Amino acid sequence: MNARIVLAAAALAGVALAAGAAPVLIDHRDADVTRLTWGQIERAKASLHVAYGHTSHGSQLTDGMSGLVDFANGGGKGLVLPENAFAWNQGGSGGALDLHDYALCNDVGYYPDWVVCTSNYLDDPAHADVNVILWSWCGQMDDKYEGGTLTNEYLAPLAAFERNYPHVAFVYMTGHVDIWDDADNKAACAAIRAWCATNDRILYDFNDVEHHDPDGTFYEFVNDDCGVYDGPGGTEIGNWAIAWQTSHVQNVDWYDCGSAHSQPLNANLKAYAAWALWCRLGADRARDGIADVWEEHHGGLARFGGGTNDCDDDGATDWEEYVLDSPPTNAGPRFALAGWAATNPPTPTFATSTGRVYALQGRADLVAGEWTAITSRPGTGATMGLADERPAATSCAYRIGVSVPAE
Repeated sequence: MNARIVLAAAALAGVALAAGAAPVLIDHRDADVTRLTWGQIERAKASLHVAYGHTSHGSQLTDGMSGLVDFANGGGKGLVLPENAFAWNQGGSGGALDLHDYALCNDVGYYPDWVVCTSNYLDDPAHADVNVILWSWCGQMDDKYEGGTLTNEYLAPLAAFERNYPHVAFVYMTGHVDIWDDADNKAACAAIRAWCATNDRILYDFNDVEHHDPDGTFYEFVNDDCGVYDGPGGTEIGNWAIAWQTSHVQNVDWYDCGSAHSQPLNANLKAYAAWALWCRLGADRARDGIADVWEEHHGGLARFGGGTNDCDDDGATDWEEYVLDSPPTNAGPRFALAGWAATNPPTPTFATSTGRVYALQGRADLVAGEWTAITSRPGTGATMGLADERPAATSCAYRIGVSVPAE
C-alpha cells in the first residue's frame, strides 16, 4: 500500500455552525403524530408556556388538539402512550401542556391591535413564564400582501418582538387557503416562508397543511373547507378531506372534532403539526442548536449564551463542545486521536460518545480540495476505529467528522 497521511482533526460535520438559531419550519411533513416520542412530548409539556391568539380558523389547531387526547387514549394511529399524553389546559395542571387559548385579542390581521395586545400581555407580571407566542390569521393575509403592508404590519413587528423579548419564541404563521384570491394567497405565503427561512425564524405553515392529505398528496387549488377546484375561482371537483375520511376508519385513522369552516381531518392534521412544533421547541428552548438536556446536565440553560460562548475558555465554543460531547465547563478533555494504525487498511482510533455519529473523511491533498465521506458509525461510548477500505491511493489526508443525529 502506498503511504497515506492522517490529519487528526475534529470536523464539525452535519450541523451548521452559526450564531443564533436555525429556522424551525413546521408543515405537512410534520403532520404525523406517530413520529413523536413520549420523551419529546414530556419535555415540551415540562418546559413550554404558550399563549395563542386567534379567531375561528385558528381554532382548528386547538380543537384538533382537544380531540387528539381521547383519540390517542384509545390507541388511534396505533399510538401507545401514557393516558392523556396530549392533554393541554391553561396553567398546565395535571401534567398537561400549559397553553392559554384565546390569550390574545382577535387575530393577527388586526393591526396595530395585535401588537398592542402582545406587548400588554407580555409586560404583565402574571405572564412572566410565557415563552411561546403565536398568532393565527383569519382572511386578512392576502389583503395585506396585495396592499403592500404584509412586512410593516406583520413581519417587522414580530421581528421587533423577538429583539425586545429574547426569552420568548415567536411563531410565524401562514394563513388559510383561499381559492377566491389564490394568487395573492400563494404569494403571501411564499413571502412569509422566505422571511422565516432566510432569517432563521419559527414557522407553523397552516396553509401548507391544507394543500396535502395525510398520504402527502398535493392539491394545488383548494379552499379552506378542503374543497378541490379545477383552477383559481373555478369549479369544485371534490373534497380531499371528505374523500380521505370516507376511505378510512374513524377513531383508528382519524377522529371527529371541531374544525371551523372545514373538515375534522384538517383539524387532526393541524393538531399533529402543532405537537410537532411543541416538541421541536421543547427540545431546544434557547434555539441555539444545543439540546436542552445537554445544557441542563452541564449547569442549566442560563449558563450558555446562544451556543457561541466558551464557558471554559478552551478555544471551543459551547456549541462545538456539544457536538463533540466534551465537557463545556472543563478545559481538559477534548476530541483527539487515540491511535493510528498505518496498516492495510489505515485505521484511526478515537474515543467516542453515544448519541454522536463519527465519520472518516478523506481527500487527496492535505490543504485543499473537497472532503469525501468514506465510512461512518454511531459512537459506542468506547474507543473505536474507522478503516479506509477503499483501494490504495497515492496519498490521502484524513479527518474525523462528528455530528449529532437528527431526532
